[in-house]
Amino acid sequence: MIKAVIFDLDGVLIDTEYRAIKIKADLCRRYGLEWTADDYYRTAARPFATTIGRLFPDKTQEELNGMLAEYRSIAYVDMDYHRLAMPNAGKLLKILHEQGYRIAIASMSPRRKINQVLSANHWENYVDLFVASDDVERLKPDPDSYLKTMNKLGMTSDECIVIEDSQVGIDAAHGAGCRCICRREHRYPIEQTGAEYYIDDLLDAAGIINEMRTELKKNP
Repeated sequence: MIKAVIFDLDGVLIDTEYRAIKIKADLCRRYGLEWTADDYYRTAARPFATTIGRLFPDKTQEELNGMLAEYRSIAYVDMDYHRLAMPNAGKLLKILHEQGYRIAIASMSPRRKINQVLSANHWENYVDLFVASDDVERLKPDPDSYLKTMNKLGMTSDECIVIEDSQVGIDAAHGAGCRCICRREHRYPIEQTGAEYYIDDLLDAAGIINEMRTELKKNP
């Protein structure tokens, strides 16, 4: 029976992925690289520090560090996490909390950012715990973040469902043995294959989760 819902953060609860991709694309153009669909696939939901070298293989590490510093000076300034909350994210968290589900976040973002997001949106009372990039050795698509989250919840993969938006996240959820609901992204090309369920509105996840709970009660 589903007892817990584990959320990705960026691209699911807050709309930072779209903002970050636009900033990365603008930066790359300034350095002479016009992004292709393949570039979107390679960088979406992955830290820019791990992908910039593949985009600019001829740059020295010093030059790459300078580009990363330029990116961070734009991307992490004046972040209004309340304004960036996904439509109906707060409503979904409230509904699931009131229905008795445990709620967790497994994210590649650092603890400091996750705490800022929770505080800005007053979601602290809904989210029981989170696992951040600081807490694992291997990031998604490795399943470490989901395995650690389940361990902290004290639950098995059969008792959890994941809500994701990216291929690396879907793969990480499946690697941990969890089923996955994927929030479709229509604004930019990103691979999102293999999830068990797909939604356009976050509120639709509540119906899917409750239906799964009902079906499992009927067939223990």
